Amino acid sequence: MAVERLREYETIYIVRPDAGEEEFARLRERVEGIIENEGGHLLKFDDWGQRKLAYEIHDKSESRRFERGNYQYYRYMVGGNTVAEIERNLKLIDSVLKFLTVKLEDDLIAEERLARPEEEEVEEVIPAQDDDE
Repeated sequence: MAVERLREYETIYIVRPDAGEEEFARLRERVEGIIENEGGHLLKFDDWGQRKLAYEIHDKSESRRFERGNYQYYRYMVGGNTVAEIERNLKLIDSVLKFLTVKLEDDLIAEERLARPEEEEVEEVIPAQDDDE
């Protein structure tokens, strides 16, 4: 029996601030459906809610500018071209303003990763520097 080897990724996408709950549900169903259909494993989903954007995003289709957006976070394990399929789908959805995918780990054995407890998020504290130095 072949051992299933996957990669771990995280994807964050920003949805227009005027999108409704129906749109969020449709997006989540679509992304999770792709992960599941490709034999992947969803490790974590988090709705970060509406936040101020670092810069205004211009929506070319409606000539509008957005200062806020709704952030959605996914952490998952997949193989093959699944990330390309997720990103292709996100490009097609008008309510998605931006997205970013980052590879976290390579060549994982699915069973071993699923058995590992979720890592605790650690905030790095950077000491303040005096201007005198």
